Amino acid sequence: MAPVETEYYDLLGVPTDVNDTELKKAYRKQAIKYHPDKNPSPEAEEKFKDISKAYQVLSDSNMRAVYDRNGSKMVDKEGGLNMEDAAGFFANVFGGERFRDYIGEISLMKEMTSVATTMMSEEEKAEMERELNEGRGPASPSASSPPHGIIPTSPSPPPGGTTAPFSAPTPAEPSSTNGNTALTPSPLPTPDSEQKHLSSASPSHSQKERERKKSKITPEQKKKLQELEDERRKNMEERVETLTKKLVERLRPFIHAKRPGDKDDPETQAFEAKIKREADDMKLESFGVELLHTIGNAYMMKATTFMKSKKFLGIPGFFSRLKEKGAMAKETWGVIGSAIGVQQMMNEMEKMQERGEVHEEELRALEEDITGRIMLASWRGTRFEVVNVLREVCDKVLKDSTVNDQELYLRAKGLMIIGAIFKNTQPDESDEERRELERMVAEAASGKSKHHQLRAQARAAEKAKKHASEHGQHITIPAAETAEKDKAAS
Repeated sequence: MAPVETEYYDLLGVPTDVNDTELKKAYRKQAIKYHPDKNPSPEAEEKFKDISKAYQVLSDSNMRAVYDRNGSKMVDKEGGLNMEDAAGFFANVFGGERFRDYIGEISLMKEMTSVATTMMSEEEKAEMERELNEGRGPASPSASSPPHGIIPTSPSPPPGGTTAPFSAPTPAEPSSTNGNTALTPSPLPTPDSEQKHLSSASPSHSQKERERKKSKITPEQKKKLQELEDERRKNMEERVETLTKKLVERLRPFIHAKRPGDKDDPETQAFEAKIKREADDMKLESFGVELLHTIGNAYMMKATTFMKSKKFLGIPGFFSRLKEKGAMAKETWGVIGSAIGVQQMMNEMEKMQERGEVHEEELRALEEDITGRIMLASWRGTRFEVVNVLREVCDKVLKDSTVNDQELYLRAKGLMIIGAIFKNTQPDESDEERRELERMVAEAASGKSKHHQLRAQARAAEKAKKHASEHGQHITIPAAETAEKDKAAS
């Protein structure tokens, strides 16, 4: 039966029978085109909100069915949004549904949100949820300062590790829908939302009093935090166990091939072709290519360590394990460094705002810098979580006492094949406009700051004007900026 109305489909430029993959591609294309920070036209902001709402409804099978039968009026009657709904967005930003069988559900933001809500008062929770539902909250993972001055740190370790309470910025500004609706990202914050946030960030006596109270953990909060930790450990163990079973099943066709690994073996060829098809499908997800490379590296490193441990009294395997531990240490420091960088940049922005030093152009550049830094910290935290989970899964697969050494060796060989295919997956050139968030993270990782570049250009222009006035010359600001750019390029 045809939908009673097609407004949401028309907004995204898709047919009414569109599948999930094409729907997601169309949304990201339209969202980037009409994002207020990318499109200066007056109607862009309203159009962007409509596009986000349309995708939010159509990407959820239940909401889409309601819309198709009854139209947007019935959809608008659904309830509001809470913090748990906002956390659900995060699990889909990095990977989404197609990666579940490989890495499970990303739990980083869910755990951060659970800890944050435990430490918050009922008044603070209500205020946060009211901002989300009124659309006054941050429009991206970057716009709000984390509760209690805490920044995103490394995610939960695998079973047996320790944990510490942590919190994080709210990741998205979705439209009001029911709790089951998939949330959609807004890549960049708007100046208005940032201005409101910063203007409300000035310290007052009541705020200081709340900060003093928040520093004390009540017995109820302490008990709740312990319950959350116990639940986290249980969920992680179940996640690792489930992923282990799925990986063993995935490797089974390769292990049972007549000549596993032989390039002329039909069953090996079929196995490789299946994995390549999966990779081509998964790379279309948000951060799909980056996650495929992460999984590929983890598989190859574990398989290499296992194979080397079987040669020359295990000495090469020992050095391979050292390399593995070194990589994990580097990953940990990367997560911590990113989080510290976010906090420093937020502090810098607040100080500049209090002094009234930020012009609109600078504010926009600083907003983009913070967005990129928080996305980078979130991505590194997610990658850290994924690698930790995969290490546990691979260890269980390669240390299974219920099978013989030959099968374990073939499992390692199969992991190498999957890892190599994933690691060599590249994004489609035609897909670049869809990869806005990935580009933002890459720029943040490079260490470039748009705000600092603007300030440097302003100082150079001022210096050039001063020099020109002293020598009776005339120079335009654009010319000074061009000279500074030419100097930087050389």
